[in-house]
Amino acid sequence: MLDIQPENVFVFENLESVLAMPDLPGAVVIHGAGYGVDDRLRNIPWALTSPLSYWGDLDSHGFAILNQLRSVCPDARSVLMDEATLLAFRDLWVPEPGPATGVFGLLTDAEQSALDRLRAEGNVRMEQERITWQFALAELRRVDAFVE
Repeated sequence: MLDIQPENVFVFENLESVLAMPDLPGAVVIHGAGYGVDDRLRNIPWALTSPLSYWGDLDSHGFAILNQLRSVCPDARSVLMDEATLLAFRDLWVPEPGPATGVFGLLTDAEQSALDRLRAEGNVRMEQERITWQFALAELRRVDAFVE
């Protein structure tokens, strides 16, 4: 096992985004692998003690996974999972077959608002890899630069 203490840990839901991420000094990127994220991170202790940012799909399952992640990492921050990002890429929305239901009590108010919007728009989704990389990388760098 690696014995490191990164300045920031990014957890991405989709492998395509992990592979596209350029090197950021002091940052580590982990493939969350969807609903297995909590088990995966339990086996990486330094990930749970470092500032952690999660980027999942803008869909009900992405928020369900974020909620699950917070069961092992309560301070995890979401990135690009907000209503402004959702609305900026409205032309990329598609219907979400089989949306996750239920209440996700570990979401922030802003995250819950984005989830409510997805549901109100007819259970739509936007996969993270459809967001332009230029837009996504600018936000990821902003988050990395402001890690305390």
